[in-house]
Amino acid sequence: MRAVVQRLRSFISSAVLGGGTGASARVSAAAPVGDRNEQLKAELTQELTQELAQELKEELKEELKEELKAGLSEELKELEQDLLRHQISTKWELMHRIERLREPARELTCALCGHTEPAEAFTVFESACIFEGGEITRHQCPQCDVIFGSSLMLSLSAEELTREYEWHYRVFSEGDSTEQELRAFHALNPERDKRYVNWGSGAWSRSIEVLRADGWQVFGFEPHGSAGGEGDAILNSLDELIALKPDGIYSNNVLEHLRHPVDELKTMSSLLPAGGMMSHATPCFEYRFEFTRFHLFFFLGRSREFLTDRAGLQRVDYVADGDFMNLLLAKP
Repeated sequence: MRAVVQRLRSFISSAVLGGGTGASARVSAAAPVGDRNEQLKAELTQELTQELAQELKEELKEELKEELKAGLSEELKELEQDLLRHQISTKWELMHRIERLREPARELTCALCGHTEPAEAFTVFESACIFEGGEITRHQCPQCDVIFGSSLMLSLSAEELTREYEWHYRVFSEGDSTEQELRAFHALNPERDKRYVNWGSGAWSRSIEVLRADGWQVFGFEPHGSAGGEGDAILNSLDELIALKPDGIYSNNVLEHLRHPVDELKTMSSLLPAGGMMSHATPCFEYRFEFTRFHLFFFLGRSREFLTDRAGLQRVDYVADGDFMNLLLAKP
């Protein structure tokens, strides 16, 4: 539209000043002034109308093309997500049907502490996954109190679990967890001259951005590309973490996702100096947010002590404030 307005101004200027080689130049100088004005007015009006119509047509065509392109892109994205949801749902429905054909296990082994007893000694917890994963059956260990499962999720290989997350994050996204992550970070009693890592930083929190803007040396670690953010502050490999030599580690909504939480805590500990601190926040220190199959562990009761001891760490503090629950650990 801006080009059309500029063209209109050009015509007006030409008519007022009598310049140009267009309609005004073609009007006979011998004609009476009144007739010349009328003729000039008519020719200017005709030229202006034709050119404006053409320019408007071209401009409207481009605008319509962009609108159609944007609308089509959005529709294709929605269609892709609908298809992915259907694929996820169909896959898990089939997996559950196959599982129901098997004989129920007579004995169960705790996925955290390894305790084995007859199945009836384990308390059963039933739920349903809101992310197209169908029913979820979990069990509580009578030895360490952890609630673990489902067995289907725990049976996936590392590659299969990674693929599960990749599909999930193409359709769904996490909520903003900035405030909880900031609380977990400050529980470390951080110092300005030291480096800290947000373990499993994802792409749904601004805690790294906020803390770095405030002068803190904070980096994110996200091994899953489907969930990770971008930038110089985001690390993706263990080698990068080793080179960084962090002084402290914090996480939010991560421990419950780890297939082998004890081993993962040992890895974290190996990166820290003696006395280095870890701060891990998750509402899954209780049986909450059970409606997703991606929550593999709920660290109730004695399981928090087992987790700490088996990883070779010392418990410093545990805070429960509504959905914010935080376990503060130290490397001896």
